[in-house]
Amino acid sequence: MAMKRESPPTRRLVAIRVTEKGLKTNSIQLDEFKYWLKNLKLAIKLTLIIIYKFKLKKSFVVLSAKNKRIFEISPFGIVLFLTVLCMVLAYFTESDPTKNFLDKTIQVLNFWQNGFFGLMDFTLQMMMILVFGYALAIYKPFHSILRKLSRIPSNSLQAILFTGLITMMAGLINWGFGLVVGALLARFVYLALEEKGVESNPVLIASAGYLGMAIWHGGLSGSAPLKVAEKGHFLESEIGVIPVSETLFTRWNFMLTGGLILVFILTLLLLSYKKEKVEKPVYSHPLRPVPPGEGSYLARIAGVIMMGIVFLKIFENTGFGLGFFNLNLVNFFLFALTLIAYRSLKQFTEATSEGIKSSVDIFIQFPFYAGIMGLVTHSSLLAEISGYFISTTSSTTLPVLTLISSAFVNLLVPSGGGQWAVQGPILMKASETLSLSSGKMVMIFSYGDQISNLLQPFWALPLLAITGIKARQLLKYCGWLFISGFSYLLLSVYFLF
Repeated sequence: MAMKRESPPTRRLVAIRVTEKGLKTNSIQLDEFKYWLKNLKLAIKLTLIIIYKFKLKKSFVVLSAKNKRIFEISPFGIVLFLTVLCMVLAYFTESDPTKNFLDKTIQVLNFWQNGFFGLMDFTLQMMMILVFGYALAIYKPFHSILRKLSRIPSNSLQAILFTGLITMMAGLINWGFGLVVGALLARFVYLALEEKGVESNPVLIASAGYLGMAIWHGGLSGSAPLKVAEKGHFLESEIGVIPVSETLFTRWNFMLTGGLILVFILTLLLLSYKKEKVEKPVYSHPLRPVPPGEGSYLARIAGVIMMGIVFLKIFENTGFGLGFFNLNLVNFFLFALTLIAYRSLKQFTEATSEGIKSSVDIFIQFPFYAGIMGLVTHSSLLAEISGYFISTTSSTTLPVLTLISSAFVNLLVPSGGGQWAVQGPILMKASETLSLSSGKMVMIFSYGDQISNLLQPFWALPLLAITGIKARQLLKYCGWLFISGFSYLLLSVYFLF
């Protein structure tokens, strides 16, 4: 006798919903999930069609290296891709049935245009922090100090550890300063060993000189923690002002960042034992340090006055809460320090002009990141993403997912400031719903953003130009540094947060 087969039960997707009473399970019909998945697939297809039609494929640069072809996406091409993708997603999240295709399209474009200039202050702040950091790094007396320091190491191992440690210390002071100092030191140290007839690995030394970008967001120029410490920042209505005493200047940040430095030093030590033959670096142009001016002290006088204002600001803060410490004060201090160093306005202008050349990408791309932020926040896209993000996580898993997502998004949005503008609103909304510390979540975001810089060639361009190292060579060692650093951060976030 044939047995009657029972029909399978209706499939459901189980998610977690946060309510005032705690976490409760809520079943969502699979059909609804398929509907959203279908819309997402359609959005991606339309985005790819638009990209092809507008020939954004030209953003791909083909490089030939020993009969191999390496495809790299330009940073500007990435932000254009993200813009189009968010436009399409924002269009499909608009559920008003009274609006036709044209009305929805116009509304999405308005969202983008309204947000396009929403980060002008932030754009200038990030440009200034790079420009002044660069100007201080090419200051001739400091340049001479670097040349003398480069003669200290007497063998390859000392050179690698020495370069890595100084670069990370400089990166904690200022990310632009650390980037240029690391590149210069890596070049000078290798040349000093070559003059002594000591064999060394220029690629590993250059990798050590890039570590400032893997540690910077926990230091004095961390864009996300400094931005949320500033009155009037773009998330103030949601999270308020978070002083740096709750982010950068906390005991747990000092411990975690110090541990990360130790992990990198140990990793460099292990990598140095592997003897490899590498190509000698090819330098494209000689470095040109800028000397201080002579016969004029106008810039120095202006700098001293500005520095006096900085110290007055510090002494006015009687509570030592460090709430006064923000991105504007950092830039004001660096502006004053650069004026004092170069003494004359002519030399100051020459040095900062060199730095401005390195900040062009920030100037061009940040308005597009602001436009993406406008699309995300003004449409219902933020609510949809936040709802899904919150529904599939908990207070225990959110910190770990934040670290992972921040590291991943940084590969697509290679700017800590631009990434915070896009990802910050979503993370803050999720952390608020789950009653997690906003200050801690800002720092977890910062750790994820900084560590994947080791895989992101965008900020390595100045280092590659100065050291004469190729990107594929640098990635070989930076990949191992990323694995060790990311593993340490993952374990730290899981157990400490």
